[in-house]
Amino acid sequence: MTKSREVPSFWAPALYGYPLLAAANLLEWSPTVAQKIARDAHFFALRDCNDLTELPTTLPIPNKLIHQRDSNSEDKLTPQLPSSGPSSNPFLSFRDYHEAYLTQKTTPSEVAERLLGVLEETKKHHWMRDIVSDIAEQAKASTERYNQGKPLSQLDGVFVSIKEEIDIQGLETQAGTAFINKGKPATQDGTVVARLRAAGAIIVGHAVMHEIGWDVFTVNPTTGTPQNPYHLQSSCGGSSGGSAGGVAAGLFPVSIGADCGGSIRIPSAFCGLYGLKPTFGRIPTTGGVPICPSMDVYGPIAATADDLALTYAIAAGPDPACPESLLQPPVSLDGFGLPDLKGLKIATVPNWNKLAEPAFAEPLSAFCREFERLGAQVVEIDIDPFDLFLLGRAHLITACTEINNFAVSTAAQHGVTSTAYGGQVRIFMGASQQLSGMDYVRAQQYRTRVMEKFARIFEEYDAIVSPMTGMQAPEIPSQALKYGMNNMVNTGKTMMFISLASFAGVPALAVPAGFHNGKPLSLQVAAKWYNEQLLLRFAKVCEQQVASIERATPSEHYHGHRILGLSRSD
Repeated sequence: MTKSREVPSFWAPALYGYPLLAAANLLEWSPTVAQKIARDAHFFALRDCNDLTELPTTLPIPNKLIHQRDSNSEDKLTPQLPSSGPSSNPFLSFRDYHEAYLTQKTTPSEVAERLLGVLEETKKHHWMRDIVSDIAEQAKASTERYNQGKPLSQLDGVFVSIKEEIDIQGLETQAGTAFINKGKPATQDGTVVARLRAAGAIIVGHAVMHEIGWDVFTVNPTTGTPQNPYHLQSSCGGSSGGSAGGVAAGLFPVSIGADCGGSIRIPSAFCGLYGLKPTFGRIPTTGGVPICPSMDVYGPIAATADDLALTYAIAAGPDPACPESLLQPPVSLDGFGLPDLKGLKIATVPNWNKLAEPAFAEPLSAFCREFERLGAQVVEIDIDPFDLFLLGRAHLITACTEINNFAVSTAAQHGVTSTAYGGQVRIFMGASQQLSGMDYVRAQQYRTRVMEKFARIFEEYDAIVSPMTGMQAPEIPSQALKYGMNNMVNTGKTMMFISLASFAGVPALAVPAGFHNGKPLSLQVAAKWYNEQLLLRFAKVCEQQVASIERATPSEHYHGHRILGLSRSD
């Protein structure tokens, strides 16, 4: 298949400050340098795969799972979660808000007033970019519904932030840049925002993201770099970094992120949260910035399994304006809240798992033991390391080609050049422009092969468990805050487990897995297409039944009790 089956190594210097800008300029002036960087990053790895005969796949859903259905005739019911058993989770959930409103201990209007004060206080942490002007009005309407005994759902009066690539009526959807949609606020909500509003959720505003989502650390000089509540000098992850930071800090129980290369799961991992990357098309992406069309998905980042499940169920389902969402079967939460994992068969891949930092080994082993105690069968399987390497390269080729296309065309639409972007994005653009049409097509052929391979694995196994990231949240050098950062070695370590779900379109879950040196650890559970209900069952079981999970609020925590206005005894 290739000249060599040995997985090649990779190294590149970390760049911050003026050297980052100098490197960006050099790439734009010298195609030879850009070619070398692309070659060193193994962008051309698929050029030796001359046995690729598969048809290219750009819609990552197996043909046999595509359901023909009239989505316009389906009435979407507002989901409701049953009463939940006790949990050691120290974070507040939508249940706390909903119960406080029902029992008249407080009102959404009172909570909104306190939250606005906290949002002002936390500007220094750069979790939010823009706040809507009508929070008080939204809260007043919710208060009136509770006074009448007619809340729209369990999420009524619960405050939610939205990643900045998704439209919120009245706000500019700038996708982390200084120029996209500048002076052009959205005239209507994206579908996911509209569905949350219809359930009574109070939309707070746009959370900070990495510039056009093109890295995993959310180092953004334009908006400010979000600080990790567990360690302020460390990354929140990305590209939905502000979303995760705000939830971990206790500002909101849930935020909506977006993921084409781990951008929901990585920030969830770095900030000790649950994160769900759903099946491609499961949650409509209508009304957002189309950064990476063949892989981008929206999904929740949440403090608790309940918030994750309820928000997913409200947001998911077909939308006539989003063609890929019309292929899905009905949304279900069947099995959520079951106290065990009886009858499930779980795969783990030792030669893949060992690539992560040693700190992940014991939590992974502990989880597998707990899964077996709860009735599941855990089986070690082998996957060729070189196949995993090619999977990562094919995913990278696809993402970089599509994001670069977005970056170039969007700059042209706004009458600017590539210099309107930060240095890190410009470096990625320079390297990505060395890719050819053949590279992209071969990546889509390899996607066909990957999907067929993992479809066979998911016929035998219900889920695959692995570390979520290959490393914990890295510290962000102070010199990176003004001009940005490019650290491809750490980017590669962080992304080493995310490519399967993103590239093949399957759903995946980030699960908190304790701490090491004061920073969160996280594991990933991936399942077959459209089986989010199983992943949500895993989230709830892990939260309630796996005793080895340590959950703790960070030191930088504006605790929900303070915002809710209740004592802990309440």
